[in-house]
Amino acid sequence: MDLVLTEEVTVENMNREIRNANVCVIGGAGFLGSHLVDYLIEERNCKVLVIDNLVSGSKKHIHKKATFEEWDINEEWRMLVTYFNIHRIDWVFNYAAEPYIPEGFNRPMHFFEINATSVLRVIMACEESNIKGLLQVSSAEIYGNMTGKIKESDPVEPHSTYGVSKLAADGLVQVRHKESGVNAIAMRQFNCIGERETHEYVLPEIISQLSESKTVRLGNNSFRDFQYAGDAVRMAVDLLENGKWGEVYNMGSEDGIKIYELAEMVGKIMGHNSIDIEVDESKVRPWEIWHLQSDNTKLYETIKTRPQVSMEEAVKKTINYYKQNGNKWDW
Repeated sequence: MDLVLTEEVTVENMNREIRNANVCVIGGAGFLGSHLVDYLIEERNCKVLVIDNLVSGSKKHIHKKATFEEWDINEEWRMLVTYFNIHRIDWVFNYAAEPYIPEGFNRPMHFFEINATSVLRVIMACEESNIKGLLQVSSAEIYGNMTGKIKESDPVEPHSTYGVSKLAADGLVQVRHKESGVNAIAMRQFNCIGERETHEYVLPEIISQLSESKTVRLGNNSFRDFQYAGDAVRMAVDLLENGKWGEVYNMGSEDGIKIYELAEMVGKIMGHNSIDIEVDESKVRPWEIWHLQSDNTKLYETIKTRPQVSMEEAVKKTINYYKQNGNKWDW
């Protein structure tokens, strides 16, 4: 009698394609989260549960086909288990965060609670519910000052409470994967631009000022890697489908620009022959990180998706959104 050996089905060898699936996006009413929800519903035919406390997100950004639950990740984590079970969630993306770095200077406890401790709550809920996979969104701010393109193996030296809290969350993803076997990946997101920005970041600030005059007042002339939001979320889905559990990956465009050059680009697109740039001392960050640029080598060895929208085109999309939104932002 011949013995037939069958391979044990695990999350590592199962079909990890996120299509026609039940997906939860925590922070799905925010900037990046809402772009992800749109992509999952419109391009992947997924049923999406959005969980958001609406502190910085907006209901108007939530896709009409998504299910919405207003909930704060600071609350009892077993309620999250209930949501996962009711909606039979397969995959989880955690975009919830306190992201506006200057606010963390005066609210360090709150920032750490949201960006680190609450991540552990999400991980524990995923463990309890046997979720197929979790993508935890981290930040390039964990690296501190670097030169050239940054690899995941480079040293980390966060310069803010925000950066420290995100680094702690990365560690929780890695350690809990080892301790409990939870299927989780940490994605270190570099700067994003696009429609629906929800905080007063540099590009919306430049656009707002140049819509009123040819003078723009800015802080430090640092170098940043800007990625279009729509590209970032498509690549994030690919990463959760193909990334190695317990690993961290950079997510950026690998392209970059200095802030003053970005202002000049915006001015040109908005019809200014020239602009005047002034330094606003109130906007100069202490412990500024002067250079952040992603090295996507590890990412591109893992996923097939590549950016489709250039930085200039992403800037144009952001300007058009501002104009179509009545010359205002969503904050």
